[in-house]
Amino acid sequence: MTEARGTSHGAAIARRTFLAAAGVVGGGLLVGAGAVAWRLKSIDGYRLPARDGESSFGAWLRIDRDGRVEVVVPHQEMGQGIYSLAVLLAAEGLKLSPDSIRAAPAPVEARYANPVMLLDGLPMDDAALTAPQKAVVWTFDKILRALGLQGTGGSTSTRNIAEPIRAASASALDMLMRAASDRLGATVSTLKAENGRISAPNGKSATYGELAADAAKLTPAEIVLPPLGPGVYVGKGAPRFDVVPKTFGRATYGIDTREQGQLYAAIRHSPRIGGRLEHAVLSKQIAGVRGVVEGRDYFAVVADSYAVALAALDSVNAKWDDSKALNVSTEGVMSAYRAALERGVDYKPRWVIDSAGDVSKAEGKAVKARYDAPFLAHTTMEPINATALVTETSARVWAGHQSASLVQMMAAKTAGLDSDKVEVVTPFLGGGFGRRADLGYVVKAVEIASRFKGKPVQTIWSRAEDIRDDVFRPAAMADISATLGTDGAPTSFVYRIAVPSVTDQFVARALPSAKGGLMADRTTVDGALFPLYGLPNRSIENFTVDSGVPVGFWRSVGYGLNCFFMESFVDELAAAASQKPLDYRARLLGAAGDYAPARRGAALLERMGRFDRDNPLAPGADRAKTGRGFALTECFHSFVGQIADVEISGVNLRVKRVHAVVDCGFAIDPPNVAAQIRSGINFGLTAALFGKVDFDGGRVVPTNFDSYPLLQLDQAPEISVEIVNSGAPLGGVGEIGTPAIAPAVANAVFAATGKRLRSLPLALTGA
Repeated sequence: MTEARGTSHGAAIARRTFLAAAGVVGGGLLVGAGAVAWRLKSIDGYRLPARDGESSFGAWLRIDRDGRVEVVVPHQEMGQGIYSLAVLLAAEGLKLSPDSIRAAPAPVEARYANPVMLLDGLPMDDAALTAPQKAVVWTFDKILRALGLQGTGGSTSTRNIAEPIRAASASALDMLMRAASDRLGATVSTLKAENGRISAPNGKSATYGELAADAAKLTPAEIVLPPLGPGVYVGKGAPRFDVVPKTFGRATYGIDTREQGQLYAAIRHSPRIGGRLEHAVLSKQIAGVRGVVEGRDYFAVVADSYAVALAALDSVNAKWDDSKALNVSTEGVMSAYRAALERGVDYKPRWVIDSAGDVSKAEGKAVKARYDAPFLAHTTMEPINATALVTETSARVWAGHQSASLVQMMAAKTAGLDSDKVEVVTPFLGGGFGRRADLGYVVKAVEIASRFKGKPVQTIWSRAEDIRDDVFRPAAMADISATLGTDGAPTSFVYRIAVPSVTDQFVARALPSAKGGLMADRTTVDGALFPLYGLPNRSIENFTVDSGVPVGFWRSVGYGLNCFFMESFVDELAAAASQKPLDYRARLLGAAGDYAPARRGAALLERMGRFDRDNPLAPGADRAKTGRGFALTECFHSFVGQIADVEISGVNLRVKRVHAVVDCGFAIDPPNVAAQIRSGINFGLTAALFGKVDFDGGRVVPTNFDSYPLLQLDQAPEISVEIVNSGAPLGGVGEIGTPAIAPAVANAVFAATGKRLRSLPLALTGA
């Protein structure tokens, strides 16, 4: 199976380019090794500041004199339950009830870096790393930790903090036990910790709070953690602390920020993407309006209330410069994709990110298909907003975001301050989905507040502006071709996707001095790259086609596109080979030999087959056609299989039932894993059935939920989730339910009608 796992010459070039650009080859690492080592030693020694009455236990835990424990979390809580998971892990390690522990945002410090999110972007097969590739990953892990960038995304939060919190909790308990040994006059081995109290055989006892100050002075011991597995709370779950405040409206989001003397800004952007503001003048005096702020591509009205500011937008005479505005249309974007794909190997830039064997020598039955998907907006339920207070010497920002480090850095640059003069306050996020990784909205909020120094100013994007000023999930088009041997197995497989680079655009916005295009953007082909299936002769390619439309990370990123293309095509191959979809996938997985992802995929496929046998497809009502479809994918180091049952009446498509089988390595909090999978399925189903952002002459067509509809409660399917604990390293959870739903539904439509739907959103045009 080694041959099928080979990486391409193009990927090797991409890696060398990446290393050179980062200064890791050509002597850069040797020069900087001492500085990196010194920096890491300094970072590793960081301790949480202890407030009055508290004792700090390293970087992750504080215990106060009353025994209350605080665990800090460097990832934003945006509905994925990371705060509750941190509490659960700390409770397990400290032998406490989760009710005794609270989670709090971590400071903006390098100790809380998230290198996992960036390492996942390397164009390497993590399941089959060579020795040089392992060295590259190790090196970049150290460099990224030294850089200290915090971030929430890529379903990496649990993977990033689970082991540090486990280690910190075990270490803190050990220190408390040693302090108790001294105080109670008993050996550590005879002590018992229960409910925040340590007891000795002689009847003496002390609480964690009473022992904390002495324990915190001890030197942490080296503790070997047992493998992650079922415990008192771990593997079973605990109630999420945020459910009650969110249910009763007591949870505080960014848009709920209220400070003394706060002003409000309503913002309006250029009608065309890329347009620039020449000037904006309020046509009349309006009570409560404090002024108009002119930005590069926007103007904002600042007033005593948001209602007044919003109403006053229409009283502003604005002149726009469209000389550099886009004149892009949806049809033009798709035409550019078609032209690139039809040019084939002569198109540049073309990245061969994964290849094996020789696709040109294969013979057999040819199968080809072209798929496409539209631009998508994020439309988080909490519209984009940020509040900023700027003075001559400092700034404070209240905002839902996905990187406190970048908020601090970008706000400081905008306000003309040093980063350590900017305080970042992070409330709950009313939806992230990748939108709040792009922080242009924070920059604009700080620009506006800088005109009203000493006054907090909250800038809110209306829903129309939220959609207009989005960084969209890119549209894409894929050409996939294969040849099938006499046994129906692929003798060649060529996958080509035309799509812009999200990573290049994101880096250019966050770090304008950084140069993009130096390496392949793995996110463009995630979901097709390093396939689970045995495809010994394959070429997985990206044709980078950029129309100028701003694109960004969207829940599941490339997996959401490529899983639809890939799993729809695998179904087409099964049909061409006259084999059942599950049986055909099983054959392809078997052809991958001892490849670990294929083994995990096969285990899920077996569960899917069992569910299929035990739960026959229900008949449709009133002569409606019914069908069952399947899809299987790896996503952020987890594996998900989905079965979708659909009912079709004329051109009306309804998804009745979805069953998901999930392997995320080990489910620390199973109820929350199931909840996240359901969330991802409904999110993906919204896109699969309705999602589409069109452009007309550089203008964004949809303006609200009437023209960009969401899945309604009565349209949501019955969803069941089956969790498989494989014991593999932890995978992500928050995004992994999204990618497989679109191909599962499309394949179900084919099963019901014999029609292939190769475009998203899925639409039937005839009975």
